[in-house]
Amino acid sequence: MFVAANMDDLLLALKNKAPQILIKDEFKNEVISLTEHSLSEKETLGFELGSAGTSNFLAELFYQITNKFSNKPNEAKTIESKLRKYKLKKNSKEEIILSLQQLDY
Repeated sequence: MFVAANMDDLLLALKNKAPQILIKDEFKNEVISLTEHSLSEKETLGFELGSAGTSNFLAELFYQITNKFSNKPNEAKTIESKLRKYKLKKNSKEEIILSLQQLDY
């Protein structure tokens, strides 16, 4: 399990597609703020079933367009984009674990 204590560690883990990333202490709040816009697994499943699969295409298109015109730094855009491939699990009050979604299937 990769332990990330800052943005550089997190970016390195995301680029290497670490299966699990442990986030501790104050850095946990920053990561939660980056992932707060993503839907839960149940919400995503209901959305995909209701739209016959076209939702993924439209959601990705919308995300890429908004990301292109965003004023965020490139590093933040890269991290947000790669975080979409991970699920957030709260381990304790001080820790969260990001796990690669591909490993759940």
